[in-house]
This record gives sequence, structure tokens and C-alpha cells, in this order.
Amino acid sequence: MRAAARLLASVKPGQYLEANAPTGLTGLLTHPSPRSTLLYHYNATLDKLKQIPESSVYRQSTEALTRHRLQVIEQSKPAGWDDWQERLKSQVGDNPGYLETIETSAGTTIVFPKEQEVDDREKAAEWDGEKVESFPEGIRTAKERAPWIKKMKGDANYSAERVVSPVTLASEPQYTVEA
Repeated sequence: MRAAARLLASVKPGQYLEANAPTGLTGLLTHPSPRSTLLYHYNATLDKLKQIPESSVYRQSTEALTRHRLQVIEQSKPAGWDDWQERLKSQVGDNPGYLETIETSAGTTIVFPKEQEVDDREKAAEWDGEKVESFPEGIRTAKERAPWIKKMKGDANYSAERVVSPVTLASEPQYTVEA
């Protein structure tokens, strides 16, 4: 307890809550996008609770707690949130194949592409795990080429512009100490 109090006392106040900064609790770091993540999880919880009968005490109490928490999160918006949402909507509209969107009861949720983290020190980092496929050489008829056409064409959403200049999305506005 004394060590934790010493750590919390040495924390210097800043203007923004930094993403992935230690919270003083072992193994618990601050989330890079807390508001949007909480909105998604609370709405997903409310959607799943609809499967339980309305007369259930568990459903009633959990819904009340989740709705209260959702209301608190919806009321607190960091500065620039609405502008950020508009920029993000325009980027999603411009690149429909790059980002996956899911329609939920609360609106549209964007699923960002997963970035694979590779530790360069590991031996497995030398090879990316892509399966090497060989295609038959020589002249083939259309019927003989049919099984390999999809593999040779690659991703259906491929565009040369995206490979040259990948889409970079603006990060979520940060909460300040006051908000």
C-alpha cells in the first residue's frame, strides 16, 4: 500500500490523459480510445440483454446500471469530438473497402484493420507466415486456369493508390483533465 501511495504521489498532472500510460494499478494501462470503446460495449451489452425475459430481475438491474453508465459517457464529450466524427465519416465514405463497418442499435461501428505487431528479435519475424503457392507454368486453357484465377487476382478491394498511400485515420480526441 505504501509503494502504491508513493507512485501515485509522484504522478505529475498533465493536460491530457495519455494512451497506454500506467494507472498505478499493476497491469492496467489507460485505453487509447476510451469513449468509443465504452459506447460500443455498453450498447452491445444492452443488445444482448434483450435476449433475456423482461421480467428477469437480472435484466432489469443490469439494464438500469448500463443505461446509467451509457448516459454518463454520452454526456461527456472531449473537445473536437463532433469534428472528428465528421472527418472519420468522410474517410469511411471515400474508402469503402478499406474499413469494415457494423450496424448496431446505437449506429455505425467502424472496425479498424488489425496491425500485426512483430518483435524483430524473434526468429519467426524473418518470415511473415504467408504460404508460398506455386502456379502451374505454361499455356493453359481457361478451364485449367479457373481454380487459380481468384488467387492470382488477389484481394477484391485492391487498389494501387491504397498500396502507395495507405489510409491514415485521425486518432480520437483526448479527454482533458477537466473533462
